[in-house]
Amino acid sequence: QYTRYGTVVLSIFQSFGISMYLEGLNNNDLGGGRFGDVVADPGWAFRFMTIVTLTTGTAFIMWLGEQITERGVSNGISLIIFAGILSDMPSVAFGYMQQNEGNLQPLTIASMLFVIIGTVAVVVFFERAQRRIPIVYSRRQGGRRVYGGQTAHLPLKVNSASMIPPIFASSLLMFPATLANLNIPGMNDLQAVLNKGGWVFNTFYALLIIFFCFFYTAVTVRPVDIAENLKKQQANVPGIRPGKQTAEYIDRVLTRITLGGSLYVAAVCLVPNIASDWYKVAFQFGGTSIMIVVGVALDLSSSIESHLITHNYEGLTGPKVSRIRGRQV
Repeated sequence: QYTRYGTVVLSIFQSFGISMYLEGLNNNDLGGGRFGDVVADPGWAFRFMTIVTLTTGTAFIMWLGEQITERGVSNGISLIIFAGILSDMPSVAFGYMQQNEGNLQPLTIASMLFVIIGTVAVVVFFERAQRRIPIVYSRRQGGRRVYGGQTAHLPLKVNSASMIPPIFASSLLMFPATLANLNIPGMNDLQAVLNKGGWVFNTFYALLIIFFCFFYTAVTVRPVDIAENLKKQQANVPGIRPGKQTAEYIDRVLTRITLGGSLYVAAVCLVPNIASDWYKVAFQFGGTSIMIVVGVALDLSSSIESHLITHNYEGLTGPKVSRIRGRQV
């Protein structure tokens, strides 16, 4: 509930900044001066209309995403963003080809495709990567039957924060631009320093991504709670005492893999910026978009597979096969 309220408050603030930005625009800024200002009748009436329109649209999208999550598969908001990114890809590709018609070299196209495919492969690998901690369940006897004594594992994802850190980092770095639209002194100079694509922007972007990876992982994955649940289930990590020592061990492992995961997220998000300067091409889709598309596609595939296995649809899963045909167990 607090997330919904926070979303509405944030959308009101951002829509007010957008209205101020539009009021300051002139058609000369957009390449033509025939019709004068972009907003014909600026003032509080226009600002109020902009705030109501954008905030209502945000609330509707949030409600629609919740409905998809409850009645469909995967996360609804992620699916909406996923569909929006994919729908823009063909038009962006054709627009770039038309803009650079006659200037495209085969080697340039091949190297760009190599960078894109390589980035996608790296994202798939790290999004699937896990650190599996072995777990042993204690034996206990109930009547004539003996329970427990089984071995399992505790999976810890290398990138537990998913695509949240780059979204938070980019939002913070774009905050000075929002304040600049409100004509706050000094914000224009700060916005110029944090110009997207510059080395200052890339440095702060990478540092913020690493920080939010650790912060979000610490909030969502709590080693103390995990150790307590293992103790209640009479399970322990071999060679580690249950309770505090188990929590410290899990925290130590989680810190190490989160460091690697944060460096991976920062690298993926910076590759499009560096490639854009290298190839002199304005990439419309950054590393965040690639992570969202790949992450949602993997999550959607897993959700559909689990749904099919649960309902045991004939023709897709056999009576003795626990996974979709075409994959090895």
